[in-house]
Amino acid sequence: MTIDEITRYWLLTSAIEFSRGLAYFLPKVHELGLNMKEIPGCAPEGYAATLLDLFDAGELEFSSALEDDDVTSRAGVSNILDRFLGYSRVHPEDRLIRAISEIPSFGPNRVPQNLKVKFKLTELGGEAWERVAEPDWFHFFGQSNDNETGELYSQDLTLLMARLGWFDELASARVAIDTIQLQMHSDYQVLYWKRLPSVYRATFSVSDCDSRWVPTNFEPRWFREWWHSTTRWHKQPWNLPGWPNEPPRK
Repeated sequence: MTIDEITRYWLLTSAIEFSRGLAYFLPKVHELGLNMKEIPGCAPEGYAATLLDLFDAGELEFSSALEDDDVTSRAGVSNILDRFLGYSRVHPEDRLIRAISEIPSFGPNRVPQNLKVKFKLTELGGEAWERVAEPDWFHFFGQSNDNETGELYSQDLTLLMARLGWFDELASARVAIDTIQLQMHSDYQVLYWKRLPSVYRATFSVSDCDSRWVPTNFEPRWFREWWHSTTRWHKQPWNLPGWPNEPPRK
């Protein structure tokens, strides 16, 4: 694949599960916040140009907290991207604000309005992503919980039951066994742009609990390798042919 094709897929992949804040990409990619490998040698202008191409193709759409931002036209999106490219790369406080721009605990008033720009896949974007990703939807799972309730859903009942059994360790929340309800659902929305013809869905009550493996005593390797394997349901950009090598460090 060409570097342009890889960059398109990389950006689409970044937003398959939820919309992404533009501040995580421009003018510098925050690998930790994205949980993705940065494309070696790709300049900020390259990401911005590809984002605009994806908008032109109808595969991404943008939203902004600024009323004056035009997120519906090419000129408007181009202006937004130019604004982000122009952010200071020097001042540490600017980098910190960009890095925390999507963390709710900091509160909406801590993030400047002109940083509150996000993008997400359209239906066309989802289709374009699937053509490259070749996702294994049978082994996809969704998981969420708050302080009181939790849910899991997947077409793979065995995987769902395994993750339910290890929920305490994976989510640091204790499942109330007698509250578990397991049902089959048809035409179920598993991602904001994707529906599956059927899934198993488990709902349950939860309560706080201490983590089995606290930071000073990380989970054993066999467990870490297992739960990492359950997340490999599509091709990662860095596994595609043509992924560039790391440039030599100066």
